[in-house]
Amino acid sequence: MNTAKRSKVLILGTSAVEEELATSFRRLGYEVQVGTFEQGAPGAMTPDITVAGEGTDLTKLRELVDTSGCELFPTVEACRMTRNREGVRRTAAEELGLPTMAYKFVDTVEDLESCAEQVGYPLVVKPGRSTAGEGQSVVREASELREAFAKAQTACGPERASEPVAVEQYIDFDYEVTILTARSIDPATGELATWFCEPIGTRHEDGKLVETWQPAALSQAAADNARSIAARISGAIAGRGVYSIELFVDGDEVYFSQATPRPDADGLLTRGTQRVDQFDLHARATAGLPIDVTLTSPGAAAFLHGTNPTTAQIAQAMAVDEVTVEVHEDAVMVLATADTIDEAQARAAEAAKQLEAER
Repeated sequence: MNTAKRSKVLILGTSAVEEELATSFRRLGYEVQVGTFEQGAPGAMTPDITVAGEGTDLTKLRELVDTSGCELFPTVEACRMTRNREGVRRTAAEELGLPTMAYKFVDTVEDLESCAEQVGYPLVVKPGRSTAGEGQSVVREASELREAFAKAQTACGPERASEPVAVEQYIDFDYEVTILTARSIDPATGELATWFCEPIGTRHEDGKLVETWQPAALSQAAADNARSIAARISGAIAGRGVYSIELFVDGDEVYFSQATPRPDADGLLTRGTQRVDQFDLHARATAGLPIDVTLTSPGAAAFLHGTNPTTAQIAQAMAVDEVTVEVHEDAVMVLATADTIDEAQARAAEAAKQLEAER
């Protein structure tokens, strides 16, 4: 009888991302605990690996690593760097020399008004930390600045309302793209290596994610530039895991926007498009296991906000060929696969109409 002890993983957080990761680790044979420091985690568990969710207390994370000797992903330094836009943007632009939009960070409306005169209109005002697109505004004249500033601060939540607000140069780029980047141990060499999923195109409306598709069509030069940026920023963040690298594409030119050291909404469609989805990839990578980024089918996802479909509507939507529907806390995702991106997008749009039809 096999009496070997199972490896243990502590997943800190209570969001849907942490729950998905718990399932992925269990499938790999780990003993899993999910919770927060406030809920008493890790309790009696001495984890081999700790996976930190967004917003975890950094002081307590360092204490946990020091007392348990566990591996932490992302590291305390990576959490600190990526917790707000300023940290990761300064690393990208000032330390790595990556191409970015012209940007500044301001603390007050008065600073924003002064900054706007330097950056010029139109400009983009964003929350100082990543909020999955919430709270962003394109400002075209001075009269819109105060509202944009308040919107950005509100999106951060009351506990972070004092954080700086990001101001970016506006560029009418072709589209946004996300490169899911996995860092794990290459079994052929025993060394840390980097893998790239096929590019994911994204589209936002009013700062909210409304559509994704994979693979996004990039020129060879743009694809090379995107992978180079993703490799350099994920390498600077360091550690193992999946990194969601958000970029702007303008012809062959690619600009860095944001990096998240964990799965996020942009990669949800990998459930239908890849052999291994983003959650299983993150679990494999943090555990140092082999990585597979094979794309099995083109796909597209539509995200519906503010809708609460009935079971009958979901059934009608899922009657469309190769369509699945997932109801998340903040949106409903309609995921479609097909032989081509155009066909997948058409299927997702057709299914979405069934969810939005009047009841």
